[in-house]
Amino acid sequence: TFPQPIHELTTADVLIESFVNGEPILNYLREHHTDEERQELATIGLETVMKMIFLHDFVHADLHPGNILVDRNTSKRGSPLRLNMIDCGLVVEMGEREHVNLTKILGAFIKRDGLSAGQLMVDTAKKCQATDRDVELFCQGIQNICDEDEQNNFLENVGDYLAEICFLACRHKVKLEAAFINAALACEIMEGIASSLYPSMEVQRIALPMVVKAELMHGLKGFKVPGLRS
Repeated sequence: TFPQPIHELTTADVLIESFVNGEPILNYLREHHTDEERQELATIGLETVMKMIFLHDFVHADLHPGNILVDRNTSKRGSPLRLNMIDCGLVVEMGEREHVNLTKILGAFIKRDGLSAGQLMVDTAKKCQATDRDVELFCQGIQNICDEDEQNNFLENVGDYLAEICFLACRHKVKLEAAFINAALACEIMEGIASSLYPSMEVQRIALPMVVKAELMHGLKGFKVPGLRS
């Protein structure tokens, strides 16, 4: 859930929202909380961010652990725990064109098709000063990253790969789209929180269906995910 604006108290200068009374999510790393609670929170958090990125195209852009509070779900439905995501003053909304591009790029990474992912990043850049040789070396560098990802865990290690991708982009004068960077950072932050709570969590099992749905939503064809049955 998210805090709700109180319109009668809100002005152009001050935003007043409902108060959220909860416990910081990282408190659940302490011994008095159970493994079942930690696993539940990790799953809810990761599913939420994947939906923001791939299905809703509306992403909380400041989702560090301090902005996630946990309380008890008073509804009879769903999990007994509830995540409250606060301080939503910064959000990312890509628009259909950029969202399609993001889906294509991440889809190519998941398929370990680095050449296509690299070329898509070049093609979607608004301003690119790269020479043909720069483009070739950039795409080859992206393919090398995918080749080294033997376990096909791109989304589980996106932070590490993002650093390499940014290095290649700077070296070869490829301007990365902000949508890709913001989405990758959101993935990395929540993946880090989730893996702290639930170290054996398989991020791919949650993320891949979201990617497939996004592909279908945008009418993209020919998408096949390794190890995922249709």
